[in-house]
Amino acid sequence: MDQKRINEFVPDDKVEGFFAVRRREVREYTRGQYVSMELGDCTGRIGAVMWEPDQFALSDLAEGMVVKARGLVGEYRGKQQFTVNRIRMATEDEYSLADILPQSAQTRQQRQARLLSLRDKIENTYIRSLVDSFFEDEAFMDAFLTSAAGKLWHHATVGGLSEHTANVTELALRVSDGYPFLNKDYLIFGGLFHDAGKIATYSMSTIIDYTDEGRLVGHICLMDNWMCERAKQIEGFPDSLLTKLRHMVLAHQGELQYATPVVPQMPEAFVLYYCDEIDSKMGAIERIRNKHDGRGWSEWVNMLSRFLYFGEGKDKDE
Repeated sequence: MDQKRINEFVPDDKVEGFFAVRRREVREYTRGQYVSMELGDCTGRIGAVMWEPDQFALSDLAEGMVVKARGLVGEYRGKQQFTVNRIRMATEDEYSLADILPQSAQTRQQRQARLLSLRDKIENTYIRSLVDSFFEDEAFMDAFLTSAAGKLWHHATVGGLSEHTANVTELALRVSDGYPFLNKDYLIFGGLFHDAGKIATYSMSTIIDYTDEGRLVGHICLMDNWMCERAKQIEGFPDSLLTKLRHMVLAHQGELQYATPVVPQMPEAFVLYYCDEIDSKMGAIERIRNKHDGRGWSEWVNMLSRFLYFGEGKDKDE
């Protein structure tokens, strides 16, 4: 049996390996019941089907479970499909989470160094104290460096949140070089913490999924509450400054239809919104581009309502 990753699968591959169950449904067809699944590993995900399910597949198999599965890779409606012949629950000593969950391309040390370097650029002592109250909290920092920035769309990896955070903040500072009236401290704080509430929004076990708190409260409201609580512990923290920093976080999704509590009304909030848009879109586009080996046309991208074109490869483009 070939021990391949999902992104290496080709039709007619006989595969045996360990996967996280991202979705599982029991369905009816003319011959009885079958199980429809989506399986994932650190490189991607694939639709799967088990036409002759055993009792485990029908009754015990659940989303979030890590399984050992054996079967054949084929195609269905133009997409690869994994037809599973055998499946069982994996034991914890049989797999590593690094093999199951996608990982940031940057190391934890690289991402942390980028965040601390940005923190060190802050000149306002109150803002610096507020940032330090988070960054010197080991539990917060560990979660911040581990969490994903999204479930599927962009930076949906272990460490994706801190990678996206550094990208957005660095991009905002580059924009500020062209507009001297912008307050760089506001941009740094907003860049560093606009998505920080996602550490409580997503669970990072065997799949990336929403927590109850993430669905019921949301990452923007969570972070707004946290920063208000911590600012109260800093003697003399100006109310007017806290209001501006809150606006940076509360307005970063730009439009009311995107579930932002308020729209950007400070110049720095506009910059943060557009930088967040750029990096989230580029993160998603990079993922799709890699899926297509950096060439040709993508499949229809629902989130963008369009196809994407990546050229004909480096040699032909040159």
